[in-house]
Amino acid sequence: MNELFKYYSKNNLLTLKKIKQISYLYELDSEKLLNLYNDRFINLFRNTFIKSSFYNKIYKNHGITLNKIKDLSDITLLPIITRKDIKNNEDNIYIGNDIFKIKGLTSGTTGSPLTVYRTPIDMITEQAYLRQYRMMHGFKNGERLVSIRGKLGKDTNYNFNKKSNTLYISSVNINNDTIESYFSMIKDFNPDGIEAFPSYLYKLCIELEKRQLQLQIPISFTSSETMYEFQRNKIEAFLQTKIFDWYGNVERTIGLAQDSRFDYYPLPLYSINEYKKDNVITTSLINTQFPLIRYAVDDVIHVKSTGLNKNIVTPEITDIKGRAGDTLELKDGSIVGCIDHAFKGIDHLEIAQIHQKRAANHIEVKLVVDSPFQDQHENQLKSNLIRMLGEDIEIKFTYCKRENLTYSANDKYKLIIKN
Repeated sequence: MNELFKYYSKNNLLTLKKIKQISYLYELDSEKLLNLYNDRFINLFRNTFIKSSFYNKIYKNHGITLNKIKDLSDITLLPIITRKDIKNNEDNIYIGNDIFKIKGLTSGTTGSPLTVYRTPIDMITEQAYLRQYRMMHGFKNGERLVSIRGKLGKDTNYNFNKKSNTLYISSVNINNDTIESYFSMIKDFNPDGIEAFPSYLYKLCIELEKRQLQLQIPISFTSSETMYEFQRNKIEAFLQTKIFDWYGNVERTIGLAQDSRFDYYPLPLYSINEYKKDNVITTSLINTQFPLIRYAVDDVIHVKSTGLNKNIVTPEITDIKGRAGDTLELKDGSIVGCIDHAFKGIDHLEIAQIHQKRAANHIEVKLVVDSPFQDQHENQLKSNLIRMLGEDIEIKFTYCKRENLTYSANDKYKLIIKN
């Protein structure tokens, strides 16, 4: 029943209406689209200034009045907010009705998940963008889909959702011992498309290649990790597929997708993005009840184009850096990516870092906490890790200060350190 509710909460008449509205945006020229961006931003700013105690306070501290922001070009006058600002003010940022308040957690690429709030409307809007994007590339909702996105743990090899017509495969169980059964399962299912993290899809192809097995899946949708060229070449050749990559974040403050030429473009009227040298400043236009205005995202997105207006509507994006994540390697040959999900919902955790000797059956998890961990905190985190990595993994927790973590030469943090 829970899965059925989730399905209809994202797939209903309102979703179809939103899809039509998004499709219309693709038909507009740059000038008309920019006018819509301007109107949406001004409405967002004014509503947020009036209703959010958090924004009202920081804007007044920066000399921003309600009438000072007149059009989109004034956005740079507003202060930039960070993860820390959100973490300390999440209830003061939310301006919607508490009845419709849905708690969500970011995956926490720094090992410290962030609480964000959503409403059914913005969840439907997000789903509409995703469905419209896939329809543009020839995949219709309800067609046969294989999903390899970390939904299943080590104890479940696969699951089939009849309503969504989706075959879920355990990403962490793809290895030499299971590949033939997965091959037969996928071949019999005869999917129209596949969605996956790039590292999992690449691992599937590597294991298939070892057994000289080959599948044909017309279209692939990837997200959540960097898609490297060597991965694309292997996957497209081995699955006889075309890959379309999607870049976004759980905060829903940026959405970029690949077109038919595999160039990234911003989803129309989804967000306002300001591309900087070391990060990207993002403003969500779809979650107006938990407004994130000029929110700094650490990923680096390179663009050729200059000028705020052009970069909002038609930026020339050359590449996306910063979201490449290491994976953990298990002794049976399987790999585990996006391990940051294990840290969701762990209270008092500021930041974490996993250290592993390559393909070893033990890891050391360094934890920086804001107050002493209780047994239930360690047990919950250990349970999360075992679900993803299996019972055989040895886990050692070490408590330390932030400066005792390992950083790169340019002081960049990584969640996973391999020795």
